[in-house]
Amino acid sequence: MKLNVGSGRRYEPDYYNIDLYEDILADQQMSAINLSFSDNSCEEVKAIQLIEHIGFFKSLYVLSEFFRVLQFNGVLIIETPDIEKAFQSYLNGNYEQQKEILGWIFGIPHKGLQHKLCYPSELLAEMLRKIGFIDIKERKFYNTESIPTLRVECKKPSKENFFQVITHIRKQMLLENLVDFKDSFLAKEQEDLVTFIILKLKEFERRKDKNIIFEIIKTILIRFPQVANIFLKGIEDINYLSIFEIKYIYEIIEYIIKYNLPNILFNSLKRLPTIPGSQMFAFSSIEAFGERIIEKLMFIKNEKQQQLTRLKELSITNKPNKLFFFSSAMIQRKSQVFFYQGIKEVYNQNYEIAKEKLLDSIQIFRDDLIYYWNLAKVFVKLNLRSDALKTYRRTLRLLRISNIKNKKMIKKDIASEISCVKKSTVPLANFNPIITLDKYYSVN
Repeated sequence: MKLNVGSGRRYEPDYYNIDLYEDILADQQMSAINLSFSDNSCEEVKAIQLIEHIGFFKSLYVLSEFFRVLQFNGVLIIETPDIEKAFQSYLNGNYEQQKEILGWIFGIPHKGLQHKLCYPSELLAEMLRKIGFIDIKERKFYNTESIPTLRVECKKPSKENFFQVITHIRKQMLLENLVDFKDSFLAKEQEDLVTFIILKLKEFERRKDKNIIFEIIKTILIRFPQVANIFLKGIEDINYLSIFEIKYIYEIIEYIIKYNLPNILFNSLKRLPTIPGSQMFAFSSIEAFGERIIEKLMFIKNEKQQQLTRLKELSITNKPNKLFFFSSAMIQRKSQVFFYQGIKEVYNQNYEIAKEKLLDSIQIFRDDLIYYWNLAKVFVKLNLRSDALKTYRRTLRLLRISNIKNKKMIKKDIASEISCVKKSTVPLANFNPIITLDKYYSVN
């Protein structure tokens, strides 16, 4: 069978035509990201002017589905706007030509016809290699509408490899609603985890060291435990681990999810000392703490019950947080939420609430100078001069060790505020929030 995916009104008589929106000519309405075809069932997949409508992270899952359904040695054909040539045509064209080429770059404002991302040839080739495709060939031409087009042809390898495991991980993550393409920050972290799995499986193919598989599982359990079951299911039939090992790890995964290890780690991070500039050390120590728990559960059988009891106690005492992925980047993002909530409360003159929100932001992320600086300002507004001066000193300490432009100007402004605090009368108008350091960066 040959597939024409995203067929629109281009009916191909020798293909099975599918489209998500078009039901006039398509043989079946279907999403490219969730094809209802068996593994290795299609000799060719053609996607003409489709991928640019999907977006970067989602496109990886679409390409993964193409890889899954293709037979070994099956061919994938993609045509998409040649964005590099399109930009050149825009810059070199007259006004009428520029208007025409804009539609090729951005699409049409109609359901399913808007372009989310046009791919430079190098980026598209990189994505295809990441999915597992080989023999990638490209051709650039002008289509029948005299519009610059990039055509890429590639193949699925001739025999089974670990990339097939990755396709099943992606598909199951989608089916279990574990991927949110509306949240690009989270989607990136999840994709980084998938990339980690790919690199480690490549290493395992070279070295055949079972410890690499355990390392993958351990990392997944810390970052995003729900994916651990999916990964284990994907390798069940490949003999990476014994049946006994797989059964035992399934049991461990169940407890890790039940007691929400990422939430335990997040709360443990909050309890560490808030020393300016110590975020990397703090995160690494908590990550190591999580790894030790998992290693004892997996490898030291006589400590299993003790560790499970400990996890249960920690899960009961820890406050639930909406942290869906445990990583340094997601923690920093969480801290920014508290920070902006604190700034909002400052503007609303709810200084006690602002103080708590800013303290929360620092407890999560210790390396942002603006967090400390604004907390110092809030202490001033609460007439807590001793706390304010202490926090200003912490701000200056972080400034010294930070790689920030125009440190002297920032230090001068902080010193001016400290001088005001030390006086008997403090003009509160001088202590308004500072949200960014842009004004310092823009100074030559």
